[in-house]
Amino acid sequence: MTKPPQILIVEDEILIAMDLEDMVAEMGGTAIASAYNIQTAIKLAESIEADAAILDVDVAGQLVFPVADILAARGIPFLFNTGHSAEDVLRARYKSAPICRKPTLPRQLKLALQQLLHAQSDHSGAHGALPA
Repeated sequence: MTKPPQILIVEDEILIAMDLEDMVAEMGGTAIASAYNIQTAIKLAESIEADAAILDVDVAGQLVFPVADILAARGIPFLFNTGHSAEDVLRARYKSAPICRKPTLPRQLKLALQQLLHAQSDHSGAHGALPA
């Protein structure tokens, strides 16, 4: 039996973070950690073994780019779940990262996460895919 995908969540709104944790669990994954500020998110991004991450762009007034850069360097895929308006900057800087616009429909976010994990498992041969 393969282990469920481990997902890092970076979101400063506690209720949204809890909804994301619930959504990941409903999909058969595990939210292994949630960060509510950039400092914690950076520490987790440097050390955690995650299959993917869900990142808000503006986390308590700070941009999530340092976290995204660490994850990208470690080969951990991520998607943005954001209300931030700089979509062109996100697309230019993180070409392969899906962008979900808040308020995101749960099925839209689930689909984006499933596709992200499926693409990762195709590249690495790892488990990581959530059931459809």
